[in-house]
Amino acid sequence: MAEGSGTDGKKGGQRRGNQRPKLVAPRLQTLFSLPGALIWQRCRRRLMQPVYDSGLYHVTLGKRSAGELQLPSPEPWPGDAQAGLLLLSDEFRFAGEVVRGPKPIGNPIGAGTGWREIVNSFAWLNDLRAVGGPSARNLARQLIMRWIDENERYDAFAWRADILAARLRNILLNHTYLEVNSDALFRSQLLLSLSRQAEHLCRALPDGLAGAAHVKAIISLMLAGLMLPRAEKWLAKGQMLLGPTLAAQILPDGGHIERSPHLMLELLQHLIDLRDVYTSAQVLGGPKIPDGLSLAINNLGSVLLMLSHGDAVLAGFNDTPELDPVHVFRVIERAGDKLRPLNQLPLTGFQRLERGKTVVIMDCGAPPRHGLDDHAHAGTLSFELAHDDERMFVNCGAHPWSKEWGQVQRTTAAHSTLVVDNTNSAMLLPHGGLALRPQVVTCRREETDGQIWLDTSHDGYEEGFGLVHRRKLYLSADGHDFMGEEHLVGPGGNAYALRFHLHPQVNVSVTQNGQAAFIKMPKGSGWRLRVDGADLALAESVHIGLGGQVRRSQQIVVIGTIETDQTEIRWLLQREGGKK
Repeated sequence: MAEGSGTDGKKGGQRRGNQRPKLVAPRLQTLFSLPGALIWQRCRRRLMQPVYDSGLYHVTLGKRSAGELQLPSPEPWPGDAQAGLLLLSDEFRFAGEVVRGPKPIGNPIGAGTGWREIVNSFAWLNDLRAVGGPSARNLARQLIMRWIDENERYDAFAWRADILAARLRNILLNHTYLEVNSDALFRSQLLLSLSRQAEHLCRALPDGLAGAAHVKAIISLMLAGLMLPRAEKWLAKGQMLLGPTLAAQILPDGGHIERSPHLMLELLQHLIDLRDVYTSAQVLGGPKIPDGLSLAINNLGSVLLMLSHGDAVLAGFNDTPELDPVHVFRVIERAGDKLRPLNQLPLTGFQRLERGKTVVIMDCGAPPRHGLDDHAHAGTLSFELAHDDERMFVNCGAHPWSKEWGQVQRTTAAHSTLVVDNTNSAMLLPHGGLALRPQVVTCRREETDGQIWLDTSHDGYEEGFGLVHRRKLYLSADGHDFMGEEHLVGPGGNAYALRFHLHPQVNVSVTQNGQAAFIKMPKGSGWRLRVDGADLALAESVHIGLGGQVRRSQQIVVIGTIETDQTEIRWLLQREGGKK
């Protein structure tokens, strides 16, 4: 992807000392940059490990196993039938790894962390349900019983709050499929295990979790409180936590504080599940839906509608992989019929420009603070563009399980924006999160006679290079002209690379002796990209497709040297061949 960047050898007289400062002990520095409450929670979790591991603690979790699950499972989310069929052959294919006949089921020798997280979270229950039939159901019950036998007591990994919460949710949402209430022995053993896990989750929360992971764990505790017998305490604890946590994380414009479309989609699914279980409970005279739950669902649904291209594919910002558009559409649809059409999220930091059949979605926000930036990319001021439901300019995406690819996709060079000296606009930390990030990100929007103007900037290159990147965009009223101006304000002497990553289905060729590029879309429309006073070049790129498929693609790159205190690059993308 970096091939053709032109920034390995620096042109002109680069200023001495013009580089990013290095962090000393970055793990410690970023740790102490976390909010005090989060530092305390993570320290508390470590300190409590000996207690959780003790036999006495196991006894205090109780032995409740009588009763039945109180409510039917809500409408299920789709699973992967192919993965379910592989499970029937004793092949566990998850997170890019294949393990046959794992023993113990959640921690076989050689299994990676991603594989273990999926297996211990019981996400595979949806896959077996998608297969259907008694054989798949019987296998699901057998695997659950194996896991319970092997994990009767606390385990630091399998009982980690986020994994435990996911496991609770997946079992409770599939209990009707599992026919739990029809088998007294299976029900008794399952309820005993679920009650112990829910009790531990109730005691341990927030257990070092932050952001969407914390909200999802609270929701799982509330599902247990609504669906398991004699579980009022868990519901009360969850209700006490949910309101303030949602208020702190859902911003006034409706977006989530971590700024990841994928996390917003997952969070919306969990909130919809909770709403639907509450609705079933109310029919039986149970508690009413908490204040703020419906509003959060409507807000997130509206935001995701804004961050989706016309083909229901989420824009590839901040650790958002390519997802099945049918699934994305279904989640948004189940959010309800009160969704609002949005074109900007001034606090979350996204803009949508839509005219005719052309849609541009742009990241115009500062990265989230430490502790909430594990999914953040160094992609400030990047954008994606689609026409007639076909993506043209994209970011390179995010790999759903590969940490190596994930780190590459987080770089500024993997986004459709401008890069200075092949340096990220925010420093990527190897263990997740960002440092030396943009602090001031501005955005001003104007609309006149159907035309849209955006004037944006970020200071991510100021500390290391003394530069501010200012990007102006213009979209015509018919959507056939898209114009940009890139300004680098500050001392010269460095190289820049302006990148336009293309979707793999797009064809491109350089024309006019390197002065323009002609782009051919799958449905036949043609577009020409011109850059004023600079040459275009094609370079290889990659795009992470559905299921983590690494697809070869191309990028248009404009390379130049920052010569003065006010460098300007102008470009124009124009529709050719008729007004359709």
